[in-house]
Amino acid sequence: MVTTIAAVDDHLLASIDGFFNGLQTSDMKDFMSQWDNVDKDFTVEGATSPDTSSLGLGVSQCIEILCDTFINLKMQTEQRAAELGENLIAVQGTMSPNPSRSPSPSRATRSPSPSSQL
Repeated sequence: MVTTIAAVDDHLLASIDGFFNGLQTSDMKDFMSQWDNVDKDFTVEGATSPDTSSLGLGVSQCIEILCDTFINLKMQTEQRAAELGENLIAVQGTMSPNPSRSPSPSRATRSPSPSSQL
């Protein structure tokens, strides 16, 4: 397997797309495979330059920040949902139940009208 600097750069940039595709499909297998290939690319002698190493570090940090951000958003969302649920329960507890209308009497239990008694 011959790996060039350009190929490593391409793999690095493609890994960002793979990351977002994995998030969208909730399946990170392809991204993990791409990232393993990037890792292998960096171990091939002569396949990296200082610019490629810098790009690799930048991509790695970017993905790390994105992961941390998504985790924090998920935790904040779950916390806010729990707070809203507690607020809803508290509000429901303070509301009085709707007064129910008494059922109308059925025709069978009504008194006969005066005109029908003639």
